[in-house]
Order: sequence, then C-alpha cells, then structure tokens
Amino acid sequence: MAQIALVSISTVIFGIASLLLVSRARSRLSEGSIRKYLDNFAICLAFIVIFSVWQTARTILGININVAGIGTYPEFIFIVFAYIAFVIASYRVLKISREFGFKEEGAKIGAIVKQHSSKKPRARK
Repeated sequence: MAQIALVSISTVIFGIASLLLVSRARSRLSEGSIRKYLDNFAICLAFIVIFSVWQTARTILGININVAGIGTYPEFIFIVFAYIAFVIASYRVLKISREFGFKEEGAKIGAIVKQHSSKKPRARK
C-alpha cells in the first residue's frame, strides 16, 4: 500500500510540474498555432493530472466515490475527456503541419545536398 501511495504521489507531482512548465512555455509564445496547440496539450495534461489526483486520493483514503450513479471508478471519466482532448490536439498538429510543412522543399534541398556531397572536393593550394 505504501509503495502504491508513493508512486501515486510522485505521479501527481510530475503532472503538476509538467503543467507548470507548459504554462511557462505558453506565456513566452506569441499568439498563433503553436500556442493554441499548447493550450490543447495543457488540457489533455490537466485531465490526466486530475485523474491521478483522484486515483491517489482514493488509494490513500481507501474510499470509493460514486458520482452520478457511476460505480467504483468515476475517475475514468477524466481519461475519456483526456482522449477527446488528445484527438483535438492531434487535429491541431495536423493543421500546424500544413502551415509549417516543408516536405517538398526539404526533398529538393536533400537532393541538392546529396548532389554536392557526391562531388569530389578539390585540394586546397
């Protein structure tokens, strides 16, 4: 029991630390698609942290909480919301990839670099 509580508390601490780091990173970004992505990522992370806090409290206190008729594990609602937020964040990444994607240009640059690297270098005088 003590080991589970220790792992649970550590998980919550890491989750809160991650939220703080995301918040600091977000505050340094100007408005735009990457900042919106961080917003979505922070929401996903927040649901997971809430899940961890709930699970930790339930483990340490040894109680089962019944919310809205949902039995033993209402904290799984937070995981469902986290997955929904991950889908939204993934869609946002897709939009960012369209905005910043340089696949075609990257292939051209790679071909030029390969062409130049295949030539023998001249000896310096």
